Amino acid sequence: MTAALPQLLAEAAGLRWTEQLHGLARPRLEELARAHGGLDGLLRAAAARPEVASQVAAAFTVGETWFQRIGAQLEALPELLAGRAHVRAWSAGCSTGEEAYALAAAFTRQTVEVLGTDLNPESVRRAREGRYGAWSFRGVPPGQVRRSFEPRGDLFEVREELRGRVRFAVHNLITPAPQRDLDVIACRNVTIYLTPAAAERVYTHLTRALAPGGVLLLAPSDPRPPAQLGLVVERCGDTQVLRRPLRPPAPVSVPSGRVAGRPSPSGVVMDRPVRATRGPVSGAAADAAPEPELPEARRAAYEAPLDPQAQLALAWALRRAGQVGRAERQARHALTLLDAQADSWLAARVRAGCLHLLAGAGEA
Repeated sequence: MTAALPQLLAEAAGLRWTEQLHGLARPRLEELARAHGGLDGLLRAAAARPEVASQVAAAFTVGETWFQRIGAQLEALPELLAGRAHVRAWSAGCSTGEEAYALAAAFTRQTVEVLGTDLNPESVRRAREGRYGAWSFRGVPPGQVRRSFEPRGDLFEVREELRGRVRFAVHNLITPAPQRDLDVIACRNVTIYLTPAAAERVYTHLTRALAPGGVLLLAPSDPRPPAQLGLVVERCGDTQVLRRPLRPPAPVSVPSGRVAGRPSPSGVVMDRPVRATRGPVSGAAADAAPEPELPEARRAAYEAPLDPQAQLALAWALRRAGQVGRAERQARHALTLLDAQADSWLAARVRAGCLHLLAGAGEA
């Protein structure tokens, strides 16, 4: 694998190359390469033509999403934004559109307009089509599906009333936001795939796009935004979000050279870096082992009981706290959750982290 490919991904979209992501993207990458006489020809074309570079980057997008993903956040939105009669929302990194439609369906007493954007044009095309199989509705009550979707054979199609609230566009998140003064932005399980510098850049764009008092939805596994952006944690029911204050925050002193840190399972802004106490880890296992403090990890695992990443994060926190037996049991629990999910790069990454923990604890 030529070193030019990781550099291309980082420059074109801020994506962080890994072997697992490369394996997931390989069929799409090979198809692009055939049109340019091979990988070297594709990389030369990408270096000379931004549209080809974007095609290569789009091949590396994961696209794993569903309607009830972190459903507690969606259920909390009407209360969080109760004072706003009209809500403007952005699903940043919307993949095939499930999150964008779920944002629109979350508001029943307020009018809402939602923009869904993704780097991958094929994902945007499918989002506009608005047809989904049963797998996209896992965890969604049947009555809610019937309210918003029409059966079409084995698929479900978005009803016109919901479709009219949502529009889609291709957008690269490392560029400035396509809209401003937004009431809610969802960017969940997106920045985990970015380089630290790109994640910080994206968080800056997202924060600037929020209206004062607007909320940012992140996933438990996402890197935390830099403290100097001034976002504050707000709990609502069984979940939490980040909110842009109504007034500009006081200046925050940040050590020079500090960028967006390792993933925090709670997605919170922290004034200090997360303490790392375990030994060196390399490859996919390092990527899949976030470093939260134990109370934060317990809370995140409780809030997302079916999220293997949150359960793995708790396993590592238990391990660092010296609770090896509990850490092993927690890692096995995460593996059990993974067995019920479809194969993806993210699932492979988490599985590698579980196996690495178990191997390090004395289990092959």
